[in-house]
Amino acid sequence: MLRKFSLFASGSVIGAAIDYLATLALARWMSLDPAIALALTMIVSATVVFLFHSRITFHEANDNLVRRYLMFMAWSGLVFLLRALLLKLSLYAGLPLTVALLVAIGVASIINFAVSSAVIFAKKPS
Repeated sequence: MLRKFSLFASGSVIGAAIDYLATLALARWMSLDPAIALALTMIVSATVVFLFHSRITFHEANDNLVRRYLMFMAWSGLVFLLRALLLKLSLYAGLPLTVALLVAIGVASIINFAVSSAVIFAKKPS
């Protein structure tokens, strides 16, 4: 389980880096609301992370790839809502955007691992 979590964390770091850097860029340089910027970047990062997890982290998952992708993207939508809520609450609490993003992405990533490993990428009996 520790190895699996380490691989999951690696994929999450890739996604978090995309989310963090692109959200900051869109919010600062295009003056987008941070939650809107995060939503846009999550579409790209979720797809990248799904591919990473399908090929590396959970390569033994043996059900339909399209079904897993759709489940992962639906779950990513819920993760977005959680991240956006945490981001808004952190900003409301007075945290700077850079710290608020770290809080939102970090907390949501822990919850994401639990659901992804137990539901989305769970190995189906052969």
